[in-house]
Amino acid sequence: MFGFVRDHLNQYKKIPPKEVVLNSLLDPELTELFEEVDLIDFDVNKNFDYLVRVSNDYLKERAIRKAMMDSLPIIESNGNLQEIRANIESALCKDLTQDLGLDYFNQLGERLKRIFNATDIRVPTYFPAFDELINGGFPPLTLSVICAKIHGFKSNTMANFAARQALHGHNVVILTLEMSQDMFAQRFDAIYALMDMNRMYMGDNQKELVKRLIDVKNQPDRKHLFIKQYPTGAASVQDFKMYLRELSMRGIDPDIVYVDYINLMKSAIKKNDGNMYTTVKSVAEELRALSFEFKVPVVSVSQLNREGGFVGFAEIDFNYIAESMGIPATADFMSIFGLDEDALIYECELHNKIVKNRLGGRVGDVCKFYYDNRSLKMYDELEDELWLEDSKITGDARDQAQPRPAAPENNRRRR
Repeated sequence: MFGFVRDHLNQYKKIPPKEVVLNSLLDPELTELFEEVDLIDFDVNKNFDYLVRVSNDYLKERAIRKAMMDSLPIIESNGNLQEIRANIESALCKDLTQDLGLDYFNQLGERLKRIFNATDIRVPTYFPAFDELINGGFPPLTLSVICAKIHGFKSNTMANFAARQALHGHNVVILTLEMSQDMFAQRFDAIYALMDMNRMYMGDNQKELVKRLIDVKNQPDRKHLFIKQYPTGAASVQDFKMYLRELSMRGIDPDIVYVDYINLMKSAIKKNDGNMYTTVKSVAEELRALSFEFKVPVVSVSQLNREGGFVGFAEIDFNYIAESMGIPATADFMSIFGLDEDALIYECELHNKIVKNRLGGRVGDVCKFYYDNRSLKMYDELEDELWLEDSKITGDARDQAQPRPAAPENNRRRR
């Protein structure tokens, strides 16, 4: 039957209807087969994706089995091993879901509609000034990297992004190689409860903490926030894939994935040969590939090198990334957090400078964040009134920065 359908398709460029198959082959077993199929209660339209996946897996398995059987005579006759390779590669290419790329002219309307509605698939941070710089949010199929010096608010920035995203209806996953799950969760406790991170688990503060967190948990638009820890330096993208698939199998499809952080991962492909550039670049490439496989934005962090801690904010760029220039070469978006002392108004300020941006240009633009020292909650430059108001709850100071003393004349010449 398959052979007849294949020949009919090649000759007439369309699949023959059931009646043509039966009348042409005149095989009673086929009639019984069709009758059996018709009795199956299976809605193809509602289960099309499942049907394609199962059929695809079956066909790929059969193709690989056939390729292996066809390769046996080549092995026994000491034939050309390149033929075996060609057989296997040909079998692996047999895929019903093969992506043929973009047909520019024939998919013109579909593509433009996708661009016009891009805000529907982007995941905003819900920090309004920052989202404006990245055209509304992090899009799927991208790797974004946030950089800063040691203790430069890298992990805390991801926690604050994730905290808002989960409350706005996004499934958020944080994969941490630096902190334990509980330690990372403490940041969310403080951010959501707006309480002093060092005192919220003490005495009477416990009851207030529980009350506030239950109120957050009961918000109607809230989605899932998963935190998964991995051993430092021992986890790779392969471990992340297994975990994300486990979530998907349980009906939880992530909308965005955070990784803390690139430099603490190992490559799933490349053996560590001591070459930091190629090793870290490989990790960045694997993370970006992860975003394609699960169709989500992946956001991670990296550190500035030692020189980056002494360079003025106006001069800082991705040339000061630690360990490997392979990270900025791979990332779609990269920004650096630091202090622009010439623009500093309050002591609790952070400045964020875009140094690479495939998400929408604006390279070199700077936006400002404020932070609460006690709860570690962050606010952007359009939320300064909320930041000042929340200090009445947390008790944190909102002191203005003091002017820097003028540098000696000989020091200014050196700089």
